[in-house]
Amino acid sequence: MTFSIIARCPETGAYGGAIGTSSLAVGNRCLRVLHGKGAFLSQHRTDARLGDRGIALLADGASADEAIARVTAGEPGIEWRQLAALDGAGHAAVHHGNRMYSIYTDTVGDGCVAIGNILANERITDTMVAAFEATSGEALEERLLRALEAGRDAGGEILEPLHSAALRVTSPHGIDRCDLRVDKADEAVGALRELLAAYGDQEEILRRVALEPDTVPVSRALFEASIARIAELGLEDRFPTARRCADWTLRD
Repeated sequence: MTFSIIARCPETGAYGGAIGTSSLAVGNRCLRVLHGKGAFLSQHRTDARLGDRGIALLADGASADEAIARVTAGEPGIEWRQLAALDGAGHAAVHHGNRMYSIYTDTVGDGCVAIGNILANERITDTMVAAFEATSGEALEERLLRALEAGRDAGGEILEPLHSAALRVTSPHGIDRCDLRVDKADEAVGALRELLAAYGDQEEILRRVALEPDTVPVSRALFEASIARIAELGLEDRFPTARRCADWTLRD
């Protein structure tokens, strides 16, 4: 009851993924990515620990085939699981457990792999990869979301509506370019599109806030509201910011 795609950008080293399902909170459970190293999907009766193990192996330099082999080896319940790995060289590997009873597929493309289970038809992952490859040159998050939308429009999973979806793309320094999640909605992929549009291109400001906080001016609205509340409550002695307003660089 899930369809997803993971991919890499060879120019930037970014990895990302997009996923949708009729269950709740899919982004936290199923998708793992690490800049310059790889991406890993764990779905169908999900055990999130498998994704944690998979991405750790890729981080240590394991190939996609090695990561899948080591995650599945001797693992109780592995025949219920559907997994995919994309390694640092852009190679993909998948696992489909033999206790999967539905239509399930995988499609490997150029630097990407799509997988799905409890699907409405056998063409979903092919359609996703085709959509991803057709958008070469666009931002990785846009390509991934287009692929997810294509999978939905091709039939998606049997159970509707899609209640949760997620989109994640890495960038250097361990700070994601985006990590957007719709945990409960009536049409989660559409809600994810709206969220991405609202989020915009936040990579630069988030990087600066984390790594160079002194270079980011303080929001004037937040600053003035804070100063007003301090004065309203008579807390100037405890929070003396109000006495040093000239020391702050503000932005509108």
